[in-house]
Amino acid sequence: MGTGRVFRVRQIGWGFGVVALFAAGVAAWFVGGLPTRFYRLDFVPAWVFIMAVPVCWTAGAVLWSHFVSGLCRCRPWVRGAIGAVLVLMTVVAWPITIFLSALVGDGGRGTIKAVEVSRDGRYEAVSESFWGFFDPSCRVWLRERGGLLSRQVLVWERIEANCPVRVYFPDDTTISITERKGDAPMTTTFDPDRMEVARTLPPGVR
Repeated sequence: MGTGRVFRVRQIGWGFGVVALFAAGVAAWFVGGLPTRFYRLDFVPAWVFIMAVPVCWTAGAVLWSHFVSGLCRCRPWVRGAIGAVLVLMTVVAWPITIFLSALVGDGGRGTIKAVEVSRDGRYEAVSESFWGFFDPSCRVWLRERGGLLSRQVLVWERIEANCPVRVYFPDDTTISITERKGDAPMTTTFDPDRMEVARTLPPGVR
């Protein structure tokens, strides 16, 4: 292989490396949403996915400036413009992602207060207490009881309130929630195949 061909292969390789790093940063945002749907994947904190964006982009900008830019056979102003755009994206990404990672923390995971298993044993309704704006809040998840890719869907949520006094399954595709003693139960159905509820239950009127 001649010197010119080696040079060309190296140029293409470094260029793909830059593109891959910036694409990996973007992909991290989408991957970060998976634990919300597949709850058994929540062992990785949400802030890790968020901070992957500036880390990958910084590495991509460094790769461009130290390796790819010198190999690029384009005009100097084109190399400078591309480098400036990459650096600008990276500089903007750092403060935004630091703020978001501090805001998200561990992804909003709370403390499990109660678990009700469906009659067929395939699903469970989980009452989870978490910290809202100023006071403890609660949400109820419908979860599959399977392997690593078990899904979940939000059934009920109230900010700055206690968990429901009762959550149960009237049948294999229905969930009933009673917020407080003396309240009428609220009911919704769910699709077992798509793992979706017919409607997210609204909080009752105090």
